[in-house]
Amino acid sequence: MKAYGKLMLVIFAVFMLAGCGEGEKPDVSVFMIDQHSDPSEVVEPLKKTLQDKLGQGVKLEVFASPLYNPQKLMVEYAAGDHDIMILPEEDMKNYGKLGGNLALDNYFDPKAYPDGVFASKEEKEDKTIDNTEHLYGIPVKQLKVFKDLKYTPDKLFVTIPVTSKHVDNAVKAIKAMTE
Repeated sequence: MKAYGKLMLVIFAVFMLAGCGEGEKPDVSVFMIDQHSDPSEVVEPLKKTLQDKLGQGVKLEVFASPLYNPQKLMVEYAAGDHDIMILPEEDMKNYGKLGGNLALDNYFDPKAYPDGVFASKEEKEDKTIDNTEHLYGIPVKQLKVFKDLKYTPDKLFVTIPVTSKHVDNAVKAIKAMTE
């Protein structure tokens, strides 16, 4: 009977903790991770700059991992909580080839960002391979907001994961990064 009581206490604690932190969800969430720099240095100035550009009508959150960890990145992708991912080129391309990133061709000029254009090589329903090239990521070093913040790591890209719940706001935020 003691074991049952402890089990019930643990279950109760899990349900109580699950309710914690359930505040107002952002209209656009950004997650940053890099192998060669600490993106947490620019979280607050990036958030302030983007919030000013987007206005108070769009609630923005910016998160960063101070250390690069591929498992952390995988968890962030799997959780689907972020509308924009800022990550190393190799990871952006790997997730893109797995179908994890939205093609950005309809929102941005692929010719302006050739480093972010590639074929996903996804297998289609008819078992053929998709060799069509699309824009999947935009280099951070080309975005004005990061230039202004003096944070322009080479081989770091902005992309929108397919799990984004706010694609329109994510596009607005990336466009604000270009201005």
